[in-house]
Amino acid sequence: MHTIPENLKNLYICTPAAPYNPDYLEKALERLKKLGFNPTLSKHAMDNNGNVSASIEDRVSDIHEGFTNPAYNMIMSSRGGWNSNELLPYLDYELIKSHPKPFIGFSDPTTLDVNLYQKSNVQTYYGSVMSWIYFDPDEANYDQMIEVLTDPNSFKGFYKEPLQDEHIFRHGTMSGTLTGGCIAILSSMIGTQYALQVPEGAILFLEDDDEPTGYLWQQKLMQMKQVGYFDKISGLVIGKILPTTKFIKGSELKDILNLAVGEYDFPVLLEADFGHAANPLAVPYGINYSLTV
Repeated sequence: MHTIPENLKNLYICTPAAPYNPDYLEKALERLKKLGFNPTLSKHAMDNNGNVSASIEDRVSDIHEGFTNPAYNMIMSSRGGWNSNELLPYLDYELIKSHPKPFIGFSDPTTLDVNLYQKSNVQTYYGSVMSWIYFDPDEANYDQMIEVLTDPNSFKGFYKEPLQDEHIFRHGTMSGTLTGGCIAILSSMIGTQYALQVPEGAILFLEDDDEPTGYLWQQKLMQMKQVGYFDKISGLVIGKILPTTKFIKGSELKDILNLAVGEYDFPVLLEADFGHAANPLAVPYGINYSLTV
């Protein structure tokens, strides 16, 4: 088992989106400690203010505290949910840039993954949150997460097991920087100053929970096509589709991909092990990765 280095042990946990369920707290903290972290909850991490954990001012203050306080080495979102986009205009990106620390979160905190990386040059990770660690089985192996947090360039790919033929929608070579996140959240930022900026030749990774049905996947992929995301990338990786996600016969995911990216020649992979998967892989933003399939 990989050991967490001393410079990452002091983990600061904030709740930038929906409220955290207190029933999940004790066990989640216990597991983080078992992994070798020394977790500290932010001042407002356990607040409950309707749709969100706390006011915009309090959530922003918590995030700034995590970056500026030298007692903490790394910041984790306690959960996903909704409405972390409210914070984006109020974050002091220059302040954060002057106190860079790794940030990890997935789903709704895609907003922070993208903007802390783009605006503050912070190394962010599309990876597990505290609530997800609560739900993981006791024997869950976090070696990949710890290894990639220790060295983002150690990222070895999007699958826990060797790549299978059924994971390959289209063959080819992808080579470029990693970027992406939750497709619903990424599409909600398009047209704003906080939208994902896709570098030329990037590898775009996308996933979601089961809220977006097939027609929403189709809508959001077509939106990305229309703003030119697919014109720039060298590869597309789709995370695991949850079995409860509803697709209509004749408009399954592969049919939708044929419509959205059929005219391009970049490789496309399916059912990758990141995001809303059990014990998800951590994907580091901005590192270079290459794969031929």
